[in-house]
Amino acid sequence: MEKVELKWLGELKFLLTDLENHQVLLDSGKEGGGEGFKPIHLFMAAIAGCMAMDIVSILNKKRENLKDFVIEVFGERANEHPKKFVKIDIKFKINKEVSQKAIEEAFLLSKEKYCSVLHSILNKPEINFYFE
Repeated sequence: MEKVELKWLGELKFLLTDLENHQVLLDSGKEGGGEGFKPIHLFMAAIAGCMAMDIVSILNKKRENLKDFVIEVFGERANEHPKKFVKIDIKFKINKEVSQKAIEEAFLLSKEKYCSVLHSILNKPEINFYFE
């Protein structure tokens, strides 16, 4: 089972820690001091990170000459609360030495089979809440 812990540090700052003790500082932007990621930006980063890891792994297995790889995620949010995303655009930038066919295959494998973050969004998981 996967687990992360979110600990309140005061004001609107929180420390996110995983089972391997990796840590990320979260806050609400300028209101929280502007020191950490906003949770909504972590959501965007989770999609990009998951797909990036899949695509890099697949291209490396195909022995492609990967030199530069950037993913940009653009999110459009609703104006009214809960201000959820209504549109997400993801742009992949890969160096020209990588074959177009390999890029397309790697992207499709990530999108259709491997990216657990994307599939968790597309296929809503059961979410339960508990209080102590």
